[in-house]
Amino acid sequence: MSDFSDEVLYSKGVEYYKQNQFDNSLYFLSKIKNKNLNTLKLIAQIYIKKNDTKKTRIFLEKMLILDKNNIFALNCLGDVNKLEKKYTEAEKFYQESISYDEKFVPALFNLASLYEDKGELELAKKYYLRVLKINDKNYTAYFNLQRLDENLITAKIIKKIDDELKLNKISNDKNIAYGHFVLAKNYRRKKEINKEISELSKGHKIFFNSDPLNKDAADYWLKTIPKMLNKNILFKNNDKNKLSDIEPILIFGIPRTGTTLVETIITSGDEKIYNAGENFIVQKALQNSQINEKIYEIEKSIIVDVSFLRKDIISSYKRLLYIKPEKFKLIDRTMTNFFFSEIFLKLFPNTKIINCKRDSFHNLIAIYQQCLNNLPWAHSIENIKEYISIYNSKLKRLEKYYKKNILNVDLKRLTEFPEDTSKEIMSFCKLNWSKKVLEYYDRKDLICTTASNIQIRKKIFKYDSDKFLPYKEYFDNC
Repeated sequence: MSDFSDEVLYSKGVEYYKQNQFDNSLYFLSKIKNKNLNTLKLIAQIYIKKNDTKKTRIFLEKMLILDKNNIFALNCLGDVNKLEKKYTEAEKFYQESISYDEKFVPALFNLASLYEDKGELELAKKYYLRVLKINDKNYTAYFNLQRLDENLITAKIIKKIDDELKLNKISNDKNIAYGHFVLAKNYRRKKEINKEISELSKGHKIFFNSDPLNKDAADYWLKTIPKMLNKNILFKNNDKNKLSDIEPILIFGIPRTGTTLVETIITSGDEKIYNAGENFIVQKALQNSQINEKIYEIEKSIIVDVSFLRKDIISSYKRLLYIKPEKFKLIDRTMTNFFFSEIFLKLFPNTKIINCKRDSFHNLIAIYQQCLNNLPWAHSIENIKEYISIYNSKLKRLEKYYKKNILNVDLKRLTEFPEDTSKEIMSFCKLNWSKKVLEYYDRKDLICTTASNIQIRKKIFKYDSDKFLPYKEYFDNC
């Protein structure tokens, strides 16, 4: 290995990166003695893919030592800070990136997205329009602009996008996929259901095929994890005398079931409650347990070291939320936590689970009408149906053994009887109810990074079951 030049090592690193073999790529890149900007950038990109913000930050900062005006590094540091919920810092890095290149689209787009998450919608529109002034074929910006204000996407723009897509020969580009989603929403608005579904189908197929990792990720959640967790779970080293005073509230459900609304209601009350949002804490703790041989599989069982896993999870929450006290109450709205809920309940027996739900057919269509870009299973009707089935089976088991730990919140009932339902939610969480919980839309500190970030800025509106009726004839076997 020492005989390889830096150029050869970099070339091998690039080769493995293109094959999505990130650990192999890092192996060669780490051997490079004189790491230039290109090497540091590639390493940072790998850690971005691996969701490791700490190491991403390290290599981005090394880039800035070599080039303090590097717009890629500044923009990515904005992303890292946003992931770490340091929104003011994120904005500063995006703005600094743009100050060196006012036409740097990634930073302009990220600023628009940040303002959207913060509810500063007029600013978000301004920056999306700046993106489109530079590149009027950025269909992702049109898609987000359409979510903010449908009237901004005129008939002339729709015709332009439609004409361009018909001429485009690229079939695996995420940007192209978003063009089809824009057309789909336009047809939905005109109640041309058949054309809407056709565009949705094209958009989802292109989006899914745009990244070879999507198939593996979909299989992971639809096959690998369910198969592994169907085994008998055995626990060891569970010292009940060392149970933490941590009081977790897990909010989960199939996407588009009101989890964001429930989370916002709870955090809008008078009492202090830490909000971990969506995170990778449980999954990473389980991975750490495997690496340290504190969790392992045998033929029909999984052995879990409770003490090790509990300590890892608590430490991760404290780092994420900057918590010092030993006793605290927190919300975790990671949607995939339902897979690991039985393990979580063993670690923290006082855990409260809020299961958000709605009519399954409505749920199916509501997911398919969105582009949930971080959920690879959400891009085909068959996969969505399979995920819903897995979820429902898991919840039946949970309700059988842990009924006292679970509160089911139906989205339709929540919208029809918001006061009664919100009182049930707060009582279940042992929190005081006040009218403030239903006046969440007046909050100045409300940050929302989900597909509900526009809806959550408004009062609760009554559930409309009828809007899904026209879709029945197109999905009669669902």
